[in-house]
Amino acid sequence: SMLERGGSAADAAIATLLCEGVSLPQSMGIGGGFVLTVYNKATGLVESLDSREVAPAAASKTMYVGKGDASVVGGLSIAVPGEIKGYWELHKKYGKLPWRTLFTPTIELCTKGSLVTSFLEKILTSQKAQILGMPELSKMLINPLTNDTYKQGDRIKRLKLAESFKVIAVEGANALYAKNGTLLPKLMNDLRSVGSILTENDFYNYRPEWLKPAQTTLKKMYNLYSMPLPGSGQVLSYMLSILDGYKDLSANDPLTWHRIIEAFKHGYGLRTKLGDPRFVPSVNTVLQKMTNKNYVAYVRDLIFSNMTFENYDYYGADFASTNDSGTAHISVLAGNGDAVAVTSTINYLFGSMVVSPSTGIILNDEMDDFSTPGLINAYGLSPSQANFIVPGKRPLSSMSPTIILDRNRDVRMVAGGAGGSRITTSVLMLILRTIYFKQSLCDAINAPRIHHQLAPMQVEYEKEFDKTLISGLASRGHKVVESKADFGFAALTAIVKRGNYISGAYDRRRTGSVAIRPRTDGIGNCY
Repeated sequence: SMLERGGSAADAAIATLLCEGVSLPQSMGIGGGFVLTVYNKATGLVESLDSREVAPAAASKTMYVGKGDASVVGGLSIAVPGEIKGYWELHKKYGKLPWRTLFTPTIELCTKGSLVTSFLEKILTSQKAQILGMPELSKMLINPLTNDTYKQGDRIKRLKLAESFKVIAVEGANALYAKNGTLLPKLMNDLRSVGSILTENDFYNYRPEWLKPAQTTLKKMYNLYSMPLPGSGQVLSYMLSILDGYKDLSANDPLTWHRIIEAFKHGYGLRTKLGDPRFVPSVNTVLQKMTNKNYVAYVRDLIFSNMTFENYDYYGADFASTNDSGTAHISVLAGNGDAVAVTSTINYLFGSMVVSPSTGIILNDEMDDFSTPGLINAYGLSPSQANFIVPGKRPLSSMSPTIILDRNRDVRMVAGGAGGSRITTSVLMLILRTIYFKQSLCDAINAPRIHHQLAPMQVEYEKEFDKTLISGLASRGHKVVESKADFGFAALTAIVKRGNYISGAYDRRRTGSVAIRPRTDGIGNCY
């Protein structure tokens, strides 16, 4: 509706994110943060915006040692939210419609109530015990008529959040990030009551950052742009650069999928050395390697056709990475050729499970995306020093909002996904299937997937994945395991343009939607 009103791709993205934060309370909202890639057709400029949460000033790298799940649930797990400040920054630069206009549909949704989907029902059911342990979250997600979690077809109203949106629509980001903001004093009282170490100064000092995107060339025809650190665009670009050197990739070839898995392993190996470059200078050396054609060719030569390796050192890994979690992704392509790919998160399901009673905001648990000294993970590996907690630092993320342009600087793909550490590999497979294997977007986005993140040392595959290909991986020494993930692999959202035909699709692994405005020939919806 924002595009129909003459709004920009940025306007549409902000309005949609606001709505998603209400309809997907388990995944994102204004208590979280986001990363974004945006393309301006008129100027030819591609930029990334980092509005990820940051560690508060009172944080320390050992703050969770001996404190159980304090980094996952409760006030201590909350990092400084960046969502609204990032929307404001994006709107200042690329917005056309009045700021307040972007909030109208979401205020109405909060008042009317958002529909519970089958996917949300499953999550609510699985998290019932945890929800019941958090009084404010229970008030939101437990149906008082049944004393049970809401079910598919029910509506969840967010009246207190609607009031907060009305304030933000008038005051802008100042409502939460300035000394004269109406909402910040209320939010701070709520944060203190749950043991949070956030202060007013953490909000006053928060700044989103415009960054140069991670970039690579595919098939000498396309330019890929994705979110740099703290996102995983550099990892995505690196893995694709390795694979781009092969001239015989085929969707039905076991050797191709072996090479893909090996590229995953090398990508996740170097990922263990990455962190916020403002705090970890050594990261720049790693990034230079990942973009160096000679180094990429050297790594490609380390991939043997008939075997794999099980030692982490072979793939460049020093330490274990964190396993980040739930998110939501939006892809927008406007009629004027502008595009936005944005991925937003509050981290784990319902974030910290803390709801601010005076504002209706669900707060993130993004502090768990950092590594903690001395805490050996489930795979027996030490934590990543590059991702240790430092005040003001942003934690590493798998989020990879991506835009691909052709030689004429026209958009060919807008893509990204939700689903933690599987996001990067899922986006890569979507690109492989559409650009290299020439599959349609509809086929590519719903095709069975595989995943390898180096630790654990195994290939995870969806049960529908071709068993001949799985056997081909096993014969080369890969340990293969059918996915047992409760909510499936990463859920992608993408737009692909071929010639003058544009198609949009969401991932059937979760719920989603495609909006086409106005409806015209040459624009397709997979469903």
